[in-house]
Amino acid sequence: MVIVFSIITMITTFSFSPTSMSLPANLSIDIHKDYSNNNPVFAQQTGNDDISPKILVNDTWISKRDNLSINIKLEPTVPIIDQWTKMYFEIKELGSGNLVQYDILTVNATISDHDGRLFKFPKQQVMDGRFNISYIFPDDGQHRVILQIYKDNAAFNVAAFDIDVPHPQSPQGFFERLFQPLPY
Repeated sequence: MVIVFSIITMITTFSFSPTSMSLPANLSIDIHKDYSNNNPVFAQQTGNDDISPKILVNDTWISKRDNLSINIKLEPTVPIIDQWTKMYFEIKELGSGNLVQYDILTVNATISDHDGRLFKFPKQQVMDGRFNISYIFPDDGQHRVILQIYKDNAAFNVAAFDIDVPHPQSPQGFFERLFQPLPY
């Protein structure tokens, strides 16, 4: 609870976070009590002040030339440094949305990071338009997944996905949250 004093008006502010009230993650409610005229004032934040970074900068790669759409999903959805992250890929036909059904489709995957390090995965067979790779992100920052797709052992397509791995946050206790400055 924050109490604001001024010469003319005394206002008390109560803030409810989404996690403390089982509200949707993008909803925050502030209740202000204006003691000068005894009227409560309710405010809902719009969610535009969300400072959490987008983990998958681009989760779909589209190739109009080859009529392909390639999607990526992460598990866990927010990668954790020094723990396994599984990346699931789906290769679909752009017009119909059906998974590709080519006889021999293989992928070479490479991951690079902001320091220029590269990790190359062994060639993988794509079965029913799907494949996955597992990787341990060594540090935070931007990483790029580059896919080289081969059809019948001939180069077919290249796709790239950017992943921003967040810096790990130390857990905050009650007093750290209590004395944290308010965003307004």
